[in-house]
Amino acid sequence: MKTDKIKKIMDKHYEGIEVPSGLEAKISATIDRLAAAETANDQEQEKPRRIKLVQKHPHWRIVAVAASVTIVITLAIFLPVKENRVQLADTFTNVDDAYQETEKVLEYVSSLMNKGVAKVSETQESIRSIKTINKYLEIKEQ
Repeated sequence: MKTDKIKKIMDKHYEGIEVPSGLEAKISATIDRLAAAETANDQEQEKPRRIKLVQKHPHWRIVAVAASVTIVITLAIFLPVKENRVQLADTFTNVDDAYQETEKVLEYVSSLMNKGVAKVSETQESIRSIKTINKYLEIKEQ
């Protein structure tokens, strides 16, 4: 029952208000326009944005590298390298004395090499004796 009462009260209240003609069409058009705008905004938000990254002063790196290389090359060319150059002096004024001294040095080197050759020949004799023993053992095993 209460609903019937409420309905009657509302009908009495709204009976005197006139609805302008075409209001429904205007409201419908506004709703359609807002829906279209919202759809367009949604599509714009879905599109991936391309952000262009711009380097600030990209040529500074190239200039810095070129300047560094120029400085290194300039320092390498113009800084003097200190070398201790030893001037060799003649040790003998007489050619015959120089020749005799050279012969002594060469004889000394030859004697050292002969010692090495003697040790090699001793080793070869030891190897020969071992080979002889190995041959004897092989003959015995057969």
